[in-house]
Amino acid sequence: MSLTKIYMENFLALEKLELNPVAGINVLLGKNGTGKTQILKAIYAITDSMEGPTFEILLECFKYGLGKVRLLTEENHGKIVIDIADDEIPTKPITDVIVGKHNAGDDPDSNEILVKISSFTGAKRSVYIPVKDMLTHANGLQSMSEKYRDFPFDRTLTSIIRKAQQWKLKEIPVLASNILPHLEKMMDGKIVIENDEFYVRKNDGRFINFAVEAEGLKKIGLLWQLLMNESITEGSILLWDEPEANLNPEYLPVLVECLLELSRHGVQIFVSTHNYLFAKYFDVRRKDGDAVAYHSLYQDKKNVVCCEKADRFDELKHNVIMDAYNKLLDEVYGLQVGE
Repeated sequence: MSLTKIYMENFLALEKLELNPVAGINVLLGKNGTGKTQILKAIYAITDSMEGPTFEILLECFKYGLGKVRLLTEENHGKIVIDIADDEIPTKPITDVIVGKHNAGDDPDSNEILVKISSFTGAKRSVYIPVKDMLTHANGLQSMSEKYRDFPFDRTLTSIIRKAQQWKLKEIPVLASNILPHLEKMMDGKIVIENDEFYVRKNDGRFINFAVEAEGLKKIGLLWQLLMNESITEGSILLWDEPEANLNPEYLPVLVECLLELSRHGVQIFVSTHNYLFAKYFDVRRKDGDAVAYHSLYQDKKNVVCCEKADRFDELKHNVIMDAYNKLLDEVYGLQVGE
């Protein structure tokens, strides 16, 4: 299963936007406020719901503290359309099903949102990894979120705890066999869960609680755990918001290699980034046959968010990361040679 089209209309900051992702790795670029996280969350809200997506699930993924987030603009309607192609029927995506209606105002015809997706069942899964570390707060947080209706964390923050807490397999999954050694080398150990708390069992025998582990290594440990408990499997979707945040730059090419390997085994991946090295390494490390696409979100002269797609990082005409990098090179050159 892979997503072939994502269309949003009058949804949060997105007036009208269409993405055409590849089945492999999709790298989302753009300034703050152009909707990268919103897109990842919306995809997760729809694809992770095995019982069928609803507007309430969308609301749960965009909850801010105890307050409610208005998902729709002042326009009189909103729409999210996601086309899903099944691997068994590559030339004929499963037909659309419209589900979910919500009226946010007194007018029964106002603020309607339609969620239009393909009908799919089975072991198809999606995983959303937020920027914020949640495993440090795992002890009791999941049960509290289920008990209290107005729990001040959105669904994406609590679901990653639930997925990570699942029992890991005794045998290494085939999908992870070439990846886990790289992750274990970076964090110098493996993940252990005791009394709902996460630890890194270092190779020298020490147990390091996630609360005091380095932020970047927590990301590596989380990916290790999701692979070992098969939250990430062939045919699943991985949505990762800024994987490079707090990660030592020397680990970036290793992480890119791991993601490329996952994509070669049928995992469709969406990542957002502000980091030049992380984005560029996908071009440097990709092999013939790897499906990689860059999606640059930018605002036009009317401040409408648009999307440009390119197969290579350097081919993007709207590339805020490259622009910032070139400015740095200009300043360095000025310091070295003078005016």
